[in-house]
Amino acid sequence: MQNLDLTNLVLGAWLLFVVIKRQLAPKVVRFKMSFFVLVTLLGAASIGDAFNKQHLQISPSQAVVFGGLSLASAIIFALLRAWSYRFWVDNNGLVIRQGNWLTLVWWVVGIAGHLGVDRLWTGSSVTLLLYLGVTLLVQRGCVWWLASQKYPTEMRANAELQAERHHDRSRRKRRRE
Repeated sequence: MQNLDLTNLVLGAWLLFVVIKRQLAPKVVRFKMSFFVLVTLLGAASIGDAFNKQHLQISPSQAVVFGGLSLASAIIFALLRAWSYRFWVDNNGLVIRQGNWLTLVWWVVGIAGHLGVDRLWTGSSVTLLLYLGVTLLVQRGCVWWLASQKYPTEMRANAELQAERHHDRSRRKRRRE
């Protein structure tokens, strides 16, 4: 399980670095789920590999308790990070979000807690990617919701921009094919 553990730690560290760097910078509020769904699926596959190839042994009651606590932690820390964001409208009429020192603190506490529980539960970091995928998905949804509550009219421009970018990407993909 050591190789799988190292892979999860390296991928998780890289993902965290990129995500935290982006969350501390001002960005247009968007709700793109595909990347976070991919991370979640990779995390689930990693856990499957740990059971199938590395012979991870976890009782059903352990899976319910630790899995439930891990899921609750992912959701709680996602909500805390989203609520730590600052929102405003830029000169183009788009809603912008930016994390701050508190966002960073919630990341550190959440990840440290998860890694501690993961070590107790599995003796590795096998659930890290799944945790990151879930927590990022929930955070992204909460940020969209909070921004929509604060700036309902302005968020229409964000949704239009997102739809336009999606349409442009689809058109470029069709041209390549």
